[in-house]
Amino acid sequence: MIITSRSNPFVKHILSLREKKYRREYGEYIAEGIKQVREAHASGCAIEHIVCSESYTGDTFSPDKTVIVSDSVFAKLSEDMAPQGILAVLRIPEGTLASPKGRCLLLDGVSDPGNLGTIIRTANAAGYEDIYLHGCADPYSSKCVRASMSGIYFVRLHAGTREDLLSAIGEVPLLCADMDGENVFDFEAPECFCLVIGNEANGVSSEIREKCAQTVCIPMRKTCESLNAGVSAGILMYELSEHRKR
Repeated sequence: MIITSRSNPFVKHILSLREKKYRREYGEYIAEGIKQVREAHASGCAIEHIVCSESYTGDTFSPDKTVIVSDSVFAKLSEDMAPQGILAVLRIPEGTLASPKGRCLLLDGVSDPGNLGTIIRTANAAGYEDIYLHGCADPYSSKCVRASMSGIYFVRLHAGTREDLLSAIGEVPLLCADMDGENVFDFEAPECFCLVIGNEANGVSSEIREKCAQTVCIPMRKTCESLNAGVSAGILMYELSEHRKR
Protein backbone atom coordinates (compact mmCIF):
# COMPACT_ATOMS: atom_id res chain seq x y z
CA MET A 1 0.00 0.00 0.00
CA ILE A 2 1.24 3.47 -0.88
CA ILE A 3 0.39 6.39 1.39
CA THR A 4 -0.90 9.19 -0.79
CA SER A 5 -2.45 11.60 1.71
CA ARG A 6 -0.46 14.33 3.43
CA SER A 7 -3.00 14.22 6.28
CA ASN A 8 -2.25 10.56 7.01
CA PRO A 9 -1.42 10.12 10.76
CA PHE A 10 1.90 8.45 9.90
CA VAL A 11 2.88 11.39 7.71
CA LYS A 12 1.86 13.86 10.41
CA HIS A 13 3.94 11.96 12.95
CA ILE A 14 7.08 12.24 10.82
CA LEU A 15 6.45 15.91 10.16
CA SER A 16 6.15 16.50 13.91
CA LEU A 17 9.73 15.25 14.37
CA ARG A 18 10.96 18.49 12.83
CA GLU A 19 10.24 20.04 16.22
CA LYS A 20 12.47 19.44 19.21
CA LYS A 21 9.59 18.92 21.65
CA TYR A 22 8.18 16.05 19.60
CA ARG A 23 11.60 14.48 19.10
CA ARG A 24 11.88 14.45 22.87
CA GLU A 25 8.32 13.20 23.38
CA TYR A 26 8.63 10.31 20.94
CA GLY A 27 12.35 9.65 21.34
CA GLU A 28 12.83 9.67 17.58
CA TYR A 29 14.65 11.68 14.94
CA ILE A 30 15.04 11.74 11.16
CA ALA A 31 18.01 10.92 8.96
CA GLU A 32 17.53 11.59 5.26
CA GLY A 33 19.39 10.44 2.19
CA ILE A 34 20.92 7.17 0.98
CA LYS A 35 24.25 7.60 2.78
CA GLN A 36 22.68 8.57 6.07
CA VAL A 37 20.23 5.66 6.01
CA ARG A 38 22.83 3.14 4.84
CA GLU A 39 25.23 4.07 7.62
CA ALA A 40 22.50 4.18 10.25
CA HIS A 41 21.64 0.61 9.28
CA ALA A 42 25.28 -0.50 9.16
CA SER A 43 26.09 1.06 12.54
CA GLY A 44 23.27 -0.78 14.29
CA CYS A 45 21.10 2.24 15.04
CA ALA A 46 17.59 1.41 16.22
CA ILE A 47 15.48 1.98 13.11
CA GLU A 48 11.78 2.59 13.61
CA HIS A 49 10.81 3.12 9.98
CA ILE A 50 12.32 3.51 6.53
CA VAL A 51 10.25 5.80 4.32
CA CYS A 52 10.68 5.67 0.55
CA SER A 53 9.04 7.52 -2.29
CA GLU A 54 7.16 5.41 -4.83
CA SER A 55 9.74 6.28 -7.51
CA TYR A 56 12.71 5.27 -5.34
CA THR A 57 14.44 2.19 -6.77
CA GLY A 58 17.48 1.75 -4.51
CA ASP A 59 18.13 -0.43 -1.48
CA THR A 60 15.72 0.11 1.41
CA PHE A 61 18.13 -1.59 3.88
CA SER A 62 15.30 -2.84 6.09
CA PRO A 63 12.38 -4.11 3.94
CA ASP A 64 10.29 -5.20 6.94
CA LYS A 65 10.26 -1.63 8.26
CA THR A 66 9.80 0.13 4.92
CA VAL A 67 6.80 2.35 4.21
CA ILE A 68 6.12 3.61 0.68
CA VAL A 69 4.63 7.05 0.13
CA SER A 70 3.73 8.93 -3.02
CA ASP A 71 6.32 11.26 -4.52
CA SER A 72 4.24 14.26 -3.52
CA VAL A 73 4.01 13.07 0.09
CA PHE A 74 7.75 12.42 0.21
CA ALA A 75 8.37 15.91 -1.13
CA LYS A 76 6.38 17.18 1.84
CA LEU A 77 8.40 15.07 4.28
CA SER A 78 11.80 15.90 2.83
CA GLU A 79 13.95 18.78 4.05
CA ASP A 80 16.66 18.24 1.44
CA MET A 81 17.10 20.57 -1.51
CA ALA A 82 17.38 17.54 -3.80
CA PRO A 83 15.45 14.67 -2.16
CA GLN A 84 16.85 11.19 -2.81
CA GLY A 85 13.59 9.46 -2.01
CA ILE A 86 14.56 7.77 1.26
CA LEU A 87 14.66 8.70 4.94
CA ALA A 88 14.79 6.83 8.22
CA VAL A 89 13.05 7.41 11.53
CA LEU A 90 15.62 6.47 14.19
CA ARG A 91 15.35 5.90 17.92
CA ILE A 92 17.27 8.42 20.04
CA PRO A 93 19.74 6.42 22.17
CA GLU A 94 18.74 6.19 25.82
CA GLY A 95 22.19 6.86 27.21
CA THR A 96 23.08 7.75 30.76
CA LEU A 97 25.88 10.02 31.86
CA ALA A 98 29.13 8.07 31.97
CA SER A 99 32.82 8.75 32.32
CA PRO A 100 34.80 9.20 29.08
CA LYS A 101 36.68 6.24 27.63
CA GLY A 102 39.48 8.42 26.25
CA ARG A 103 39.93 11.93 24.86
CA CYS A 104 36.60 13.73 24.91
CA LEU A 105 34.83 17.03 24.29
CA LEU A 106 32.76 19.33 26.46
CA LEU A 107 30.69 21.68 24.33
CA ASP A 108 29.53 24.65 26.37
CA GLY A 109 26.66 26.45 24.66
CA VAL A 110 27.42 25.64 20.99
CA SER A 111 24.18 27.02 19.63
CA ASP A 112 24.40 26.61 15.87
CA PRO A 113 23.26 23.12 14.74
CA GLY A 114 25.56 23.28 11.72
CA ASN A 115 28.57 23.92 13.96
CA LEU A 116 27.47 21.19 16.35
CA GLY A 117 27.08 18.69 13.53
CA THR A 118 30.48 19.61 12.10
CA ILE A 119 32.12 19.12 15.50
CA ILE A 120 30.44 15.72 15.91
CA ARG A 121 31.61 14.72 12.42
CA THR A 122 35.20 15.72 13.18
CA ALA A 123 35.14 14.16 16.66
CA ASN A 124 34.19 10.83 15.11
CA ALA A 125 36.99 11.15 12.56
CA ALA A 126 39.58 12.13 15.17
CA GLY A 127 38.60 9.52 17.76
CA TYR A 128 36.86 11.65 20.38
CA GLU A 129 34.06 9.21 21.18
CA ASP A 130 32.45 10.96 24.17
CA ILE A 131 30.87 14.40 23.71
CA TYR A 132 29.36 16.22 26.68
CA LEU A 133 26.72 18.83 25.82
CA HIS A 134 25.80 21.76 28.04
CA GLY A 135 23.21 24.23 26.73
CA CYS A 136 23.83 23.28 23.10
CA ALA A 137 21.65 23.05 20.02
CA ASP A 138 19.66 19.83 19.67
CA PRO A 139 22.04 17.25 18.16
CA TYR A 140 19.07 15.40 16.68
CA SER A 141 17.76 18.30 14.61
CA SER A 142 17.84 17.59 10.88
CA LYS A 143 20.44 20.30 10.26
CA CYS A 144 22.80 18.87 12.89
CA VAL A 145 22.30 15.26 11.77
CA ARG A 146 22.97 16.25 8.18
CA ALA A 147 26.10 18.25 9.12
CA SER A 148 27.42 15.35 11.19
CA MET A 149 27.59 13.22 8.02
CA SER A 150 26.73 10.04 9.98
CA GLY A 151 29.19 10.93 12.75
CA ILE A 152 26.29 11.06 15.20
CA TYR A 153 25.91 7.28 14.89
CA PHE A 154 29.45 6.62 16.11
CA VAL A 155 29.90 8.90 19.14
CA ARG A 156 28.35 8.89 22.59
CA LEU A 157 26.42 12.06 23.41
CA HIS A 158 25.95 13.07 27.06
CA ALA A 159 23.63 15.96 27.91
CA GLY A 160 22.93 17.34 31.36
CA THR A 161 23.48 20.12 33.83
CA ARG A 162 26.90 21.71 34.17
CA GLU A 163 27.39 20.00 37.52
CA ASP A 164 26.37 16.56 36.28
CA LEU A 165 28.61 16.77 33.22
CA LEU A 166 31.64 17.88 35.22
CA SER A 167 30.99 15.09 37.70
CA ALA A 168 30.87 12.51 34.90
CA ILE A 169 34.10 13.82 33.36
CA GLY A 170 35.66 13.51 36.79
CA GLU A 171 39.40 13.97 37.15
CA VAL A 172 40.09 14.22 33.42
CA PRO A 173 41.82 17.61 32.92
CA LEU A 174 39.81 20.23 31.04
CA LEU A 175 41.58 22.17 28.28
CA CYS A 176 39.78 25.41 27.51
CA ALA A 177 39.84 26.77 23.96
CA ASP A 178 40.29 30.55 24.20
CA MET A 179 42.08 33.26 22.23
CA ASP A 180 44.16 34.20 25.29
CA GLY A 181 45.51 30.68 25.80
CA GLU A 182 48.85 29.04 25.07
CA ASN A 183 49.73 28.41 21.43
CA VAL A 184 48.33 24.93 20.80
CA PHE A 185 51.22 24.12 18.44
CA ASP A 186 53.66 24.51 21.36
CA PHE A 187 51.43 22.87 23.93
CA GLU A 188 52.28 19.49 25.50
CA ALA A 189 48.92 17.73 25.81
CA PRO A 190 48.35 15.13 28.53
CA GLU A 191 47.55 11.58 27.48
CA CYS A 192 43.89 11.94 28.41
CA PHE A 193 42.00 15.25 28.39
CA CYS A 194 38.68 16.94 27.72
CA LEU A 195 38.72 19.76 25.19
CA VAL A 196 36.22 22.51 26.03
CA ILE A 197 34.64 24.48 23.17
CA GLY A 198 32.44 27.43 24.04
CA ASN A 199 29.57 29.40 22.58
CA GLU A 200 30.15 30.99 19.17
CA ALA A 201 29.69 34.53 20.47
CA ASN A 202 30.59 34.37 24.16
CA GLY A 203 33.12 31.57 24.43
CA VAL A 204 33.40 29.25 27.43
CA SER A 205 31.29 30.24 30.43
CA SER A 206 33.09 31.51 33.52
CA GLU A 207 31.70 28.63 35.58
CA ILE A 208 33.37 26.04 33.36
CA ARG A 209 36.44 28.14 32.59
CA GLU A 210 37.40 28.18 36.27
CA LYS A 211 37.40 24.39 36.28
CA CYS A 212 39.85 24.19 33.38
CA ALA A 213 43.40 23.09 34.05
CA GLN A 214 44.88 24.92 31.04
CA THR A 215 43.90 27.13 28.12
CA VAL A 216 44.99 26.76 24.51
CA CYS A 217 44.54 28.89 21.42
CA ILE A 218 45.06 28.78 17.68
CA PRO A 219 47.46 31.54 16.56
CA MET A 220 45.96 33.86 13.96
CA ARG A 221 46.95 36.91 11.95
CA LYS A 222 45.80 40.22 13.38
CA THR A 223 43.53 40.66 10.38
CA CYS A 224 41.43 37.69 11.59
CA GLU A 225 39.24 38.19 14.65
CA SER A 226 38.18 34.57 15.17
CA LEU A 227 37.52 31.21 13.55
CA ASN A 228 34.27 29.34 13.12
CA ALA A 229 33.58 27.08 16.14
CA GLY A 230 33.55 23.95 13.99
CA VAL A 231 36.83 24.86 12.30
CA SER A 232 38.50 25.74 15.61
CA ALA A 233 37.36 22.52 17.23
CA GLY A 234 38.67 20.49 14.30
CA ILE A 235 42.13 22.07 14.35
CA LEU A 236 42.42 21.69 18.11
CA MET A 237 41.20 18.10 18.20
CA TYR A 238 43.76 16.97 15.66
CA GLU A 239 46.68 19.04 16.93
CA LEU A 240 46.17 17.99 20.55
CA SER A 241 46.03 14.35 19.45
CA GLU A 242 48.88 14.45 16.93
CA HIS A 243 51.24 16.36 19.24
CA ARG A 244 51.71 13.20 21.34
CA LYS A 245 52.92 11.24 18.29
CA ARG A 246 55.76 13.63 17.46
